[in-house]
Amino acid sequence: MLKTLMQTAALVLGLAAATAPALAAAPGHKLLVLSVDGLDWRYLRDRDALRLKIPNLRRLLAQGQVADGVTGVWPTVTWPSHTSLITGARPDQHGILGNAARGVPFTQSYWSAKTLKATTLWQCARQAGLTTAAVTWPVTVDAAITWNLPEAAMRRNGGEMDLDSVEATATPGLVADITALYPSFAQQWVDDRTRTQAVLYLLKAKQPDLILAHLVDLDSEAHDQGPFARNANAILERTDELVGQMMAALPAGYDLALVSDHGFERLDHIANLKARMAAEGAAGQVRPMGGIVVADDAAGAAYMRQLAAKGGQGVGREIPKAELQRYAPTLADVVAAFEPEDHVMFGRAETGPYLTAPPEKGEHGFWPQRHDYHSVYALYGAGVKPQTLPTLEMLSIKDRLAAVLGLTCPGPQP
Repeated sequence: MLKTLMQTAALVLGLAAATAPALAAAPGHKLLVLSVDGLDWRYLRDRDALRLKIPNLRRLLAQGQVADGVTGVWPTVTWPSHTSLITGARPDQHGILGNAARGVPFTQSYWSAKTLKATTLWQCARQAGLTTAAVTWPVTVDAAITWNLPEAAMRRNGGEMDLDSVEATATPGLVADITALYPSFAQQWVDDRTRTQAVLYLLKAKQPDLILAHLVDLDSEAHDQGPFARNANAILERTDELVGQMMAALPAGYDLALVSDHGFERLDHIANLKARMAAEGAAGQVRPMGGIVVADDAAGAAYMRQLAAKGGQGVGREIPKAELQRYAPTLADVVAAFEPEDHVMFGRAETGPYLTAPPEKGEHGFWPQRHDYHSVYALYGAGVKPQTLPTLEMLSIKDRLAAVLGLTCPGPQP
């Protein structure tokens, strides 16, 4: 009788495994989630054309489960996107609508996890009795994370943040413990080298079930020098060296998920639509929002459609209503919305010239469905079989990460 019951149970489990989605090859593994900020999918997809020397990322791509890009959330900026990655919720659902303001007390901006309105992967793991860690992951000040080195900065130096702010909000004693193993960690600025040291310390000394780690230097360089250019490519090659250190240090039973928050575009012009409309005496109400512009009345919509039809005026594709409803329900009632043309963003100036030079050579914040503008997802580990996945939605990634941990986590509330 017992043997029959066991055979029946095995059959049921086998059928369930056969019909369940193949989100992860080895449920119940420990997991390092490594986010490389600003890692546009084209860096990896076009690695040969860009002649990138990234042997560790190439190995990860060859041996892992890799998506053909990831469609992001609106807005496609760092903190909302990182929060969507580990909640499966849109920014209007999880409450993180932009990046934390610099120089603002940690209780008065998006720094603190107390501002979250959706359940995170670390909360789900903690509720299941798992240990967690974070290395400069956004919105983790005050988070109930076992070993927490939050993203926190009252001062910034490009992508670097001041160690004093990080230490003041970190798990007590964690900075001292990392420094004891890696004395050079205690430099003034936390950069990707020292972030990697923190990850290595956690892998060697603590081995949490879940580590969320955020590298920032590529994003900073792409803003300053432009994406896919020599300087940004060099930073990615340096990042590859750091990724290699983490891959080599992974203990048995760990998988590594490589993710990123948004794509990146070279920026040549800022199009100040309100200034142009004022100079021409054009009627209509429009709201430039960087990566899109919305028209709040029929006159504004007609003016935008005229520019889009003419071409070469900075106004590109009109965004279908279904896309607005899907990615930005709060904009679903506008009369019309438009993307900019390639290498253009919309500015808010109400006077002066129409086209102006951008403050930075590279930018993100474009519409999620913009052509060829994707982030990254890949899963690597001893139990992960090489596989090419279709283009994923960012909101689906949280469930994939949870599956690696052997967890089922609640989704966002309607």
